[in-house]
Amino acid sequence: MKMMDLPRLHGIIPPLATPLTLDGSLDEEALSRLVEFQINAGVHGLWVLGTTAKFDLLTDARQRRIAEIVAEAANGRLPLVLNVSDLGTDRTRARAAMFDDLPYDYYAVLPPWYQPMACAEVIDYYTTLADRLTRPLVIYNAPWINNQLSFEHLRQIAQHPRIVGCKDVNPSLSRTLDWSVVQRRELGFSYLHGNDQMAISTELGADGFVSALSNPLPELTVAIWNAARADDAARAFRLQSQLTRLARTTGFGPMLACLEVLCRHRGLLQRMLPPPLRSLDNEMARRILDVVEVVGLLPAPARVESSALVS
Repeated sequence: MKMMDLPRLHGIIPPLATPLTLDGSLDEEALSRLVEFQINAGVHGLWVLGTTAKFDLLTDARQRRIAEIVAEAANGRLPLVLNVSDLGTDRTRARAAMFDDLPYDYYAVLPPWYQPMACAEVIDYYTTLADRLTRPLVIYNAPWINNQLSFEHLRQIAQHPRIVGCKDVNPSLSRTLDWSVVQRRELGFSYLHGNDQMAISTELGADGFVSALSNPLPELTVAIWNAARADDAARAFRLQSQLTRLARTTGFGPMLACLEVLCRHRGLLQRMLPPPLRSLDNEMARRILDVVEVVGLLPAPARVESSALVS
């Protein structure tokens, strides 16, 4: 059995962006506001220093400061997951130790991503970390790196008592049909999807979502979760349609640069892309905001007709 005294990971768990000033410094005030904004919108947890935060481009000192600010701003009001990924067992253990004094509930870890490893080596990596890290482990399964776990191997290592969940960035929505809620609950394991098809994925049994779009759209993503969980299929469909129209804007350029435009439009930050990443030019940003003006960022009223949502 898992550590049942910890809060169960479920619902909308935004992977927080890193607010920066125009000169590239960490915007500490904006980061605190972003945490408060998410909590006020009703999210169920926060994912800190993930891909959306561009942890891979941040110095250790900046990562530490971000982790401090988020923990202080959250103040124990919801579960916190901290990504401590690095390229090997010893490096990941050393990175996690940088944060052991902070009040995080879980550590998230990508597999080593630089070169391919044997599957047995990746499993050893995770089980060793689960045995030795001071926090329970959440698997971060992402297709854009080496050594992604297969679904079979993900289920295998879920048997470990200190591996308590995963963020699975996989386009398939049917994996939860092959791994029932009852089975996962018996293991104390949460299956979190890293996609934006929240209504259907919730209906099929996903425990929650770690979606970058939750940064500028927490009210909408929480509303989809609530409608789907309440078995309000009509409202869940309408809200999902709204989110899908907005998600289209993340294809107008590099995804995080598009996300930056949405976050800036909501007054959450000035920028979120560390160098060498670039912001979108004004023309592309305007295209995104044109869609926003038509579709809207807040959940559509309960009785709105889906035909009114056009872009």
